[in-house]
Amino acid sequence: MNHDSSIVKLLGRAASAHLEHRTADETVENLAKTACAFLNSGGGSIIVEAGLDEQLAKARKGTIETEMRHYIVPAAFWTVSLEEVGGDLYLIIDVPTGRDRPYAMNGTIYLREGASTIKGNAPAIQTLVEKGYAETERWERQSVPGAGMERLQRDLILETAQIGRDKRKFAFTDIQNPEAVLTDLGLYRQGAFTNAAEVLFGVRPAIQFPQIRSRVTVYAAHKGSDFVDSRVFEGPVFIMLEEMLAMVKKHTPIASLFRGELRRTDQPAYPEEAVREGLINAFVHRDYTDFSGSITVDLYPERLVIWNAGSLPPGIKVVDLKREHPSMPRNPDIVHVFWLREYMERVGRGTQNIVAWCKEAGLPDPSWESDHSGVYLTFKYSPKLPLSSFNRRQRKLIDELVVGEIIHLPEYQEKYLVSERQGRRDLKELVEGGYLNREGKGRATVFIRLDKAINPAISGQTRHRI
Repeated sequence: MNHDSSIVKLLGRAASAHLEHRTADETVENLAKTACAFLNSGGGSIIVEAGLDEQLAKARKGTIETEMRHYIVPAAFWTVSLEEVGGDLYLIIDVPTGRDRPYAMNGTIYLREGASTIKGNAPAIQTLVEKGYAETERWERQSVPGAGMERLQRDLILETAQIGRDKRKFAFTDIQNPEAVLTDLGLYRQGAFTNAAEVLFGVRPAIQFPQIRSRVTVYAAHKGSDFVDSRVFEGPVFIMLEEMLAMVKKHTPIASLFRGELRRTDQPAYPEEAVREGLINAFVHRDYTDFSGSITVDLYPERLVIWNAGSLPPGIKVVDLKREHPSMPRNPDIVHVFWLREYMERVGRGTQNIVAWCKEAGLPDPSWESDHSGVYLTFKYSPKLPLSSFNRRQRKLIDELVVGEIIHLPEYQEKYLVSERQGRRDLKELVEGGYLNREGKGRATVFIRLDKAINPAISGQTRHRI
């Protein structure tokens, strides 16, 4: 369990149309009523107090995950996560906007009216039903005509069921029967499996849906000139995801961070968990109906760009992705299976996690763009200049200092006959370049020689970042 600043923000907000705060003794039945209302009314989060005992909180979480599914029809997707804030435990039930409205809890349709959960009246229910009829059946729910189960990977289906049962406590009807597993997941309907089942578990899904092919390209220069590696991927989305991540990892530069007492930590220039989350979002939110679209990853020396076909959900703007926002998954059946396989935790939190991981790694905030073609996620990284880019004073200093040796600003000024302003600039650039570490404040500030080589950077050389 990690401290999540978004939980603190949620706790500080009053109950609203998309937020409920419940005590530890709240019944699962009442939680299900609120979840049903959120499904019908734009989604929301329920914060449930869980006491101080972690084992009891985990048991409570399992009970909610298991029992709530029996209350609501049609089957819907939500997540329950256990979070700790200031020593107190909370269960966060995140409910995205339902795509199969209206939903009912024990035969009653519930809605949100302001900060309250109410029974739907006849006009409101009629509106929900009419909207449901007006919406065409989403792509992932459409059946693959004339296709038999031989088109799907039985082992991958059963593996997913095993993970979902053991890790997510999902109650399958028959964990050894692929058709039963797919039926429980809404991927087998009226005697045929759905497009989502083909994308998730197909033997050769790109034959039926060539748009699922994805590409990773590694460029030699920042403006996309010649590329040094390029590969097209196809297969079940989980397989593609892992293979694409492996290729990105292979070509991602390594950054060395120096933290106190000359300790160095080597890590990828881009946080692996952030890149993984960005790719997962691309797979689950992309527009699979766009036969000219796919998912592409372009890796340049100073940035990484993930693109997927589609657009942001209605009402969601790029600026919303960095803060709490309603979860409106385009492909909830695919999202559900990703969650079962533990690729996701809290639904709707992925973009905020990406921002947090980049901040933790000392990178600039990632950026999102959305246009008529799709959605872009860009990670930025600025490799430091080699020593050959610095002036003669700076190169001479680094050549003469031994690792761990200290120099003060006044010493540097006297040694090289420069002004205080110029001396500060010289030393600041060497800190940013990874050759010196700055410690202390004011007159007590010292600059310590780090163990970065003084040779100019060459292709494949470890890049350093403070």
